[in-house]
Amino acid sequence: MNTFATLPASERQLYFQQYQGTQGIDTTIVEKDFWVCWLLGILFRTEPLSQNCVFKGGTSLSKVYNAIHRFSEDIDLSVDPGFLGCEESVLEDAELSNTKRNRLSEALQKACADAVESQLQPLLETEISNILGEVEGNEPWLSYELDGGTNSPVLLFHYPSDRKAKEGSYIPPWVKLEFGSLTDQRPTGSCEVTAMIDELAPGHFADSKAQVVALEIERTFWEKATILHAEHHRPNLRNRDRFSRHYADFAALWDNPVRQKAIQSDELLNRVVQHKSRFFRSSWANYDTAKRGTFKLLPKPEAIENLKKDYKAMEQMFFRTPSPFEEILDTLREAEKTLNE
Repeated sequence: MNTFATLPASERQLYFQQYQGTQGIDTTIVEKDFWVCWLLGILFRTEPLSQNCVFKGGTSLSKVYNAIHRFSEDIDLSVDPGFLGCEESVLEDAELSNTKRNRLSEALQKACADAVESQLQPLLETEISNILGEVEGNEPWLSYELDGGTNSPVLLFHYPSDRKAKEGSYIPPWVKLEFGSLTDQRPTGSCEVTAMIDELAPGHFADSKAQVVALEIERTFWEKATILHAEHHRPNLRNRDRFSRHYADFAALWDNPVRQKAIQSDELLNRVVQHKSRFFRSSWANYDTAKRGTFKLLPKPEAIENLKKDYKAMEQMFFRTPSPFEEILDTLREAEKTLNE
């Protein structure tokens, strides 16, 4: 039963305002948080999505593990290659040439995009419409596009809101679902996510909770670490909008108890490095040095000023006063030293 999603918009807004009054979190965030959780519920109870997708990335750190204290608004999903007609063992074959692996990866990326557009979008559109009804003007709830940076297939869920999209708004009124198909998306676990508004009336709204399959946090720890390592070696310095969050997220993970388990697992680190070396190869990322003794977590000095500006722009996303960026750099400095001892 979807008791909250089908309330009149004006009544939903009262709950969002009440939560803002008690917790000091902007209604824009409280509203979008509900629709993120609601959509995750749809995704992970709808076949074949529920059996073939893994929830990962920053939003999993926030909603599943409560490891970061900022609002993360996108849903990052990994689709099982087997669902797309490609056996994982073929892609992971160590004897496969780079040319052959690149060809297979490109075919897999296209198969993922085709599946999202032709199968998953219509399926989700039907599930959403069955609950929320039709959009006024017969527009779809979901729109499809390819991400300009990653070329990954994306669905945008334009959730029902009285708020209109504003040019340049940091928190747009849609939820972005980004799909990719990657091998070795393990370990995973079955976890619960809960919308903020559930705190106002615990258990009252059946659709404020969702069960998901998520990438385990220690894997994400090393995924984030290798993102920073590769970024340190990027040869052409350029402004990276919304990238400072990766530094903030890793600093939060370093201060989280997960650190103790993650840094003891060289096997997991090696798997992440091997995976990225095979499927995200570049001439500059230096994944072969993402290991004890040569890890790089700190940004280049010349990148820091732009990262500070980017971090400042995302202030409204934090649930508490964010640490100064200098403190994040101090944490990264400590982490880099520890990993390289």
